[in-house]
Amino acid sequence: STVHLSMGGAGYLKPSSSNFNVNPCIFGGKIFSASIIKYPASIVSQNIGITLPIINNGFSSFSINHISYGTFDGYTEDFEPTGSYSSSDTRISASYGRIFSKIPLRIGMRSNYYLSKYGNQRFRMLSFGAGFSISSKKEGISLGFSIHDMALSENKFDLNPQFVISGSKKLKYLPLKLYIDLTLKDQSDQTFFFGGEFDINSSFKFRLGSSTRKFNQNIEKDLFSSIVGASGLGFGYNSQNIFLNYGVYMFGTGALTQGIEISISL
Repeated sequence: STVHLSMGGAGYLKPSSSNFNVNPCIFGGKIFSASIIKYPASIVSQNIGITLPIINNGFSSFSINHISYGTFDGYTEDFEPTGSYSSSDTRISASYGRIFSKIPLRIGMRSNYYLSKYGNQRFRMLSFGAGFSISSKKEGISLGFSIHDMALSENKFDLNPQFVISGSKKLKYLPLKLYIDLTLKDQSDQTFFFGGEFDINSSFKFRLGSSTRKFNQNIEKDLFSSIVGASGLGFGYNSQNIFLNYGVYMFGTGALTQGIEISISL
């Protein structure tokens, strides 16, 4: 989502109706959200999602994510034109979670249906995830663990999922909430994310964050890109039950990704 984009990818314990990557146990209220994110090379992501409470301290979430990579001109091996074709990815996600009333524990699970389109080619996949978190309201601390992308495609089960260890802390003497996340795919794919959300006043929030991806993305283009690469910043504004968020993310190459999101508390 745009909120997580502005924190450089941090915030797996930050609620979002349209982000299928967050810990599925996180619930932020009855909210509908829609966002659009523009990546380099004219790639566009459109997202909608809704989260609703259900009986017995439960909640459910449903979202649709569509990424369009554009329309291209096709050619044969002899460079003869074959017409234009489009490429896109679509993901439909549904999740269920529960908040326990007697202990500070939340649990959740998510399923995703993934459709990739490349001209006349189609690729379909199902994936699953689950997570839990514990929290202390007195200390303003939450700790979570989640597993993502346990995939099933063409009758094959992928046992190489992504694991995420997350934490958040609401500072007592500063209007700031910190988010820290560690993602683990295998020994060669580990990323540390860190971000923060400042409450400037009751209506305005400022966010920023980065990750260790800045070392992988650093092409030594210039000093500025090396320092702020793989980082994001943005703001949020709310008026009554409407929330507007804007975020920008800078790659180590200097390329920018921008997103805007509107959420409505139902």
